[in-house]
Amino acid sequence: MINLKFRDKFALKFQHMLGWATFPVWGSLLIVLMRVVGRYKVPELKAIRQKYKEVKRATRGPVIVCSNHLTKIDSAILNWSLASVWSYMKSFKFFSWNLPERANFYHSGLLKTVCYLASCIPIDRGGNREAVRKSLDKVAYLLRKGHTVTVFPEGGRSRTGRVDIDGFTYGVGKLVNKVKDCKVLCVYLRGHNQDTYSEIPGKGARFYLAMKLISPTSTHSGLRATRDLASQIVGELTQMEQVYFATSRQ
Repeated sequence: MINLKFRDKFALKFQHMLGWATFPVWGSLLIVLMRVVGRYKVPELKAIRQKYKEVKRATRGPVIVCSNHLTKIDSAILNWSLASVWSYMKSFKFFSWNLPERANFYHSGLLKTVCYLASCIPIDRGGNREAVRKSLDKVAYLLRKGHTVTVFPEGGRSRTGRVDIDGFTYGVGKLVNKVKDCKVLCVYLRGHNQDTYSEIPGKGARFYLAMKLISPTSTHSGLRATRDLASQIVGELTQMEQVYFATSRQ
């Protein structure tokens, strides 16, 4: 059950519309920062964007993007990699909402503004249960309305540089369990020079990105179901990581 008041739903709609209206400005600026200042490259960019477009158009029902997590700007790199500015302007629901930790991004007015326009819902990990529940209800509501949402199942940046198969959170399992017919687009993202976690990727990083659409299901209920679903997603990301290190690590 999703328990949101009308004002919460209206606030999400307003945030989405304002983000779309201003996206050509702040979206282009972020891309310039990544391409010019960071000198980042995604070698298979065209093929990645084409595959994402095909997945979104062919998939009926909600889609959660689940990725491994190594830097503070992974969500920005993901959105840049998955579609162009023009594609997002035509269908801003393709642009993924994110759930950044409030402590990392909401300590200055500028960052708060960027996060707001970039479709972010701040979450206090380890905060009171009511606040976390409300954030998850907002995400579930958006998914049911056809928006895309990115969730990092590990909860934070991996301290080992590999997918954390032991310390992941169950939040994504709760969402899959709450939202009917929810699909999960597993994405493995990594810069060629990224050995462990960091604030931002190193300059000149070339990004590997692979994706696979899955439909997690569980025969359990309650907490066991959410744990089972989250485990399936993290397990898929682990397999994708193994493929990366076996075939693409340079």
